Amino acid sequence: MKKLLLIISAIALFASCSNDTFTVKGTIDPSTLKRGDFVIMVDNVSQQTDTAQISGGKFTFSGPASIEQSKNIMIVSGGEPDNSGAIMFIPEPGTIKVDFGTGKVKGGEMNQAFNDFNAEMLEIIEDYSDKVKNLIEILDDEELDGAVEEIANDAQARLSKLYSDTYNANKDNILGLLALSEMIYDFDSVEDLDKTMEGAADFIVNYEPVATVRASLEKRSATAEGKMFADFSGENAKGKPVSLSDYVGKGKWVLLDFWASWCVPCMEEIPNIIDVYDKYAGRNFTVIGVPISDERDDTDRAITKLGIKYDQIFVGDDHTAADVYGITTIPHLILFAPDGTVAKRNLRGDSIEEAVKEALQK
Repeated sequence: MKKLLLIISAIALFASCSNDTFTVKGTIDPSTLKRGDFVIMVDNVSQQTDTAQISGGKFTFSGPASIEQSKNIMIVSGGEPDNSGAIMFIPEPGTIKVDFGTGKVKGGEMNQAFNDFNAEMLEIIEDYSDKVKNLIEILDDEELDGAVEEIANDAQARLSKLYSDTYNANKDNILGLLALSEMIYDFDSVEDLDKTMEGAADFIVNYEPVATVRASLEKRSATAEGKMFADFSGENAKGKPVSLSDYVGKGKWVLLDFWASWCVPCMEEIPNIIDVYDKYAGRNFTVIGVPISDERDDTDRAITKLGIKYDQIFVGDDHTAADVYGITTIPHLILFAPDGTVAKRNLRGDSIEEAVKEALQK
């Protein structure tokens, strides 16, 4: 009887352990490997690394299971990990198969859900790309801009819905966090962020970018439309100290452009800003640029190339200017009224001239 109880206890213990552990069984085409190659598994949060040898094109990892984590497996060749070929998986309980030949992960509901999420995201992006390619062949440049913008807006709406739906269905696991990370900078207010975080697991609530975005949204609220401008300082083109208050609140409408030479959307927007400046600059209106996290030489080259004539406040790597306005992405344009209050925020495209034209008619 005692022996039977011991056997039952051992079976129960084994079942308990198997439910709390994961095992990765991986395959790699041996012909693609070099002598001494091995694989590493890296936890995407703690950065803890485990290694495994490759034998006959196969390798194995195992460890404590958790649906609150994700891990990457990559080949190390010549002492250098191949980050570009990394395969991510969720260490859920059970056996997980990783194939470096196909890049696919199989095993478990969570990993299947992650595969589905990635597949749908890729489908939306490829659909957008295919539609744009087709339009390029049949439309002229003038028609193309508006058509591409419409397709881009549709693709973004589909992606936003995918992220939101995935997050709401997975607030207790890593897939929810992965979806949240795709939309974390899209919140318009602290209230929207708080509502989204309701019911989320602690590891999601404590996700570091959540605190960063919260602080940004609080700053954005303090400098929302109708609020007084927040001052910051930098240098002018001659290297002398200059502040935003040297321009704003002095009786003029001021359009402020946060930009950088490395930012493609910024560079695409600047010709619109130059057009507005050329049309309306004068006694009641001006434009100021604020290059963010940009090398001065790169900024100067961009100014020359684009023919920017309006003043700049150079802040270098000082993030104060962006922080006080809660800016996490650029370009970001703000229109200030003559009294120094914020009239419009986050202007883009045609809305820039529309806002300035309307303001100057007041």
